[in-house]
Amino acid sequence: MTTEQRGGVAMPRPESPTVRRIMLGIRLRELRTRAGITADDAARHIARTDSTVSRMETGQSSVSARVLERLIELYEATPEEARELAELAKAARQRGWWQRYGEVLHPGFELYLGLEAEATEINVYASEWVPGLLQTPAYARAILSVEPRPPSEKEVQGRVDARLARQAVLDTDEPVQYWAVLNEAVLRRNVGGPAVMVEQLHVLAAKARQRNVKLQVLPFSLGAHPAVSGAFTFLSLDLGEAALAEYVYVENRAGSLVMDKTTEIEIHRLTFDALRADALSPEESIDLIEKVAAGLA
Repeated sequence: MTTEQRGGVAMPRPESPTVRRIMLGIRLRELRTRAGITADDAARHIARTDSTVSRMETGQSSVSARVLERLIELYEATPEEARELAELAKAARQRGWWQRYGEVLHPGFELYLGLEAEATEINVYASEWVPGLLQTPAYARAILSVEPRPPSEKEVQGRVDARLARQAVLDTDEPVQYWAVLNEAVLRRNVGGPAVMVEQLHVLAAKARQRNVKLQVLPFSLGAHPAVSGAFTFLSLDLGEAALAEYVYVENRAGSLVMDKTTEIEIHRLTFDALRADALSPEESIDLIEKVAAGLA
């Protein structure tokens, strides 16, 4: 089942192999802890290093069928638990929709896409440009074409297609709850020319009226604010019995980083709370967006 809207009907989101891998790792760690087995002992049992066990338990590495069998045996998992682990491992080996764009995506971005695909909540602070989930095709093309080393037309089109495919998470039958705070510079920066910006601003205003989307503008008049260091994305995922998982994503020209340490999560949560408290209300933000659009028309 795809995430695309067909005939105006919202479709369910597919499972993300990235999230299944994370859930598998969490379950393996729980079973190892319950069995009273150290990571070193588990590593010796499967003829791997303790760092390999750590990467499997944090979802950074896949688990082969053979290794999984040996861990199930070592941890004395019940038949029901073994079936659950096998199903998670199988789902984790599936291809995500984004992998068809692997040749044009920036290194490290596929991990983020796997998390975004099943996030229940996404909070974004955008300092320079409209967030990817809210971009129009023309705006996305203008942004993605600006590189120190200009990409080929094929690369640009592939990245635009991938960006548009991501946007389905806002329109499924169980859409992500999305909250974005935009620096006023995002509205004022004339990306792609007036016609492109007017279209983009109208789409922003329309998206801001969706039930699952909240959009606020951080005005220039505020002055200094807690996120002067740059943009970030905060993702929350409901992993069922494995509870809530939270991640922060940041990127720059040198690459991207997904953070999950408690201290990293907490500082970004506090920062986003401060930003939305200081920003214009959603209603005031829509008014400003439409005013800027009218000035460009």
